[in-house]
Amino acid sequence: MVTYNIRVFAFTILGLAFLTYGIIFLSTQNLDSVDFNKALTHISTTISINVILWTLFIKWAWKWKIFYPWLVPFPNLSGEWEGELKSNWKEKSLDPIPTEIKIAQTFFNVQIKIKTNESRSHSIGASFDIEKDRGLEQLIYSYINTPKSSVRERSEIHYGTALLIFEGFKVNEMEGQYWTDRETTGEIKLKRKTLPNIPPTLKKLIS
Repeated sequence: MVTYNIRVFAFTILGLAFLTYGIIFLSTQNLDSVDFNKALTHISTTISINVILWTLFIKWAWKWKIFYPWLVPFPNLSGEWEGELKSNWKEKSLDPIPTEIKIAQTFFNVQIKIKTNESRSHSIGASFDIEKDRGLEQLIYSYINTPKSSVRERSEIHYGTALLIFEGFKVNEMEGQYWTDRETTGEIKLKRKTLPNIPPTLKKLIS
């Protein structure tokens, strides 16, 4: 699991709230004659602004590299990846299977979609397992795989779990392994195809 620094989050939330209130107060008040009724209304305005700012952070701004690692403890894996799978399906040494993966990630959620020539998969649960003291930096997810109807006779629908290992915050390669309820295992190797789909002017912030 990922360990969030609750103390840092608390100070950041409170600090942003006081900063917002201070800016509003100084820009709207006459310091020689403070309007206390107006000062009270600044509280609700501050809350509304902070809710908007934190919503933007959770959905989008967390990807900016200025927040790593003091506030965001995991990398941004969003985008398209390509690579190959190697499986021991039916106890055979199969040729590598070309694979395409799309990862959609927010601050609280990761969704993975996998595509091969014969099947498609999507995650049903995913989480980071990061513990620097033990040298762990990995993404673990469970998925359901749905083969094409033309190959369903030899490859049925099945569930599995995969583990992808990465290093640091600027991740362009991952590798790992997977297990399925068909009692098969395999290896995964991936490379990032493109940066996440964001405006070009902001790519430097997360690269």
